[in-house]
Amino acid sequence: MLNDVQLNQRFSRINNAGLILKYGGISIGYGNWNDWWGPGLHNSLVMSNNSQGFFNFFIENPNYTKVFKNFYGKAKYSISDKFINFLGADFYLSSLSFEGKVSNIKFGYSKNVLSGGYVDLKWSMSDALLTILSKKNMKYWDTISDYYILATFPKSNIELFIEIGVLDRSFLEREPGIYANHNTGSNIGFRKKNIFGIESMLIGSEYTRLVQSIYYNIIPTSNWYDNIKYNFSSFNGRRWAAHSGSDSDDLIFFVGFSSDISSFIYGINYERHGVNHHFPPEVKIETRLSVNYNFNNISISIYYENEYFEHYGFVDSSQNVWNKTFEEGSLQRTKTILFSLGFNL
Repeated sequence: MLNDVQLNQRFSRINNAGLILKYGGISIGYGNWNDWWGPGLHNSLVMSNNSQGFFNFFIENPNYTKVFKNFYGKAKYSISDKFINFLGADFYLSSLSFEGKVSNIKFGYSKNVLSGGYVDLKWSMSDALLTILSKKNMKYWDTISDYYILATFPKSNIELFIEIGVLDRSFLEREPGIYANHNTGSNIGFRKKNIFGIESMLIGSEYTRLVQSIYYNIIPTSNWYDNIKYNFSSFNGRRWAAHSGSDSDDLIFFVGFSSDISSFIYGINYERHGVNHHFPPEVKIETRLSVNYNFNNISISIYYENEYFEHYGFVDSSQNVWNKTFEEGSLQRTKTILFSLGFNL
């Protein structure tokens, strides 16, 4: 599942729609809004808006609520609507998350469980709804436990964060307890505003690492999002988590200006796919420019992207690297420009 590929699919649906009932500080709802988890702007290890939103039921307190003294928290529990995998079996995504903040520190914990997906194992939404608490058949499912901490330093206008994800895969017929937590993913980064005394100027960088353990060919190692039973953690062909995918890493740097009226941001992105799986890995270098302007009830947006691939589709061998040659189709280039005009009624 590659998010750079436009799938030739036609389907009818309404995006970002649903129903929410609120009482006091609690919300209960059903909808397919895009979601995001964690401190990153470019990637999330468990949930991002790289794919379209999928329908799910949820209960949450969406706003930070005072727990005691200077400690505030919010939590959410959700269960997805039914997915159908490539084997024709049903599966579900259950998620429990908590975020807290005290002073200038934010932190979070999330647990995502992908359950079902077996043709010969009966599994329903009611089973999946309680699986995080009941742990029923947990040894067969894929689980990601995710943790993050974000520190803000107001005097210097700097944010620093680290996100760590721990993956536990069933490894088919193997005993999962032997290899539990053998592979971890991470996302680290920083953001800074007010550069050179210019309040609207910002700079930042993020590095996401999902590379398999170096012992992957000796000891079975969790391969992030690479499970056919759960459609490779994708919806309508696009991953709902880190878009670089399995056995990959992703570095982005961005700089620009941003205010309530306008923004001008330039970024450069370097990705490697199949780092341990294949030499040479697939490499993507991407430059992007985003310009936005808001005037009264009108918004104008221009987005330009230039992609360059080497070793595309893993067609090159190690010999190509030493000889500095490329197989046919190994080099790929794509340029994209998007223009949008919006009106608020």
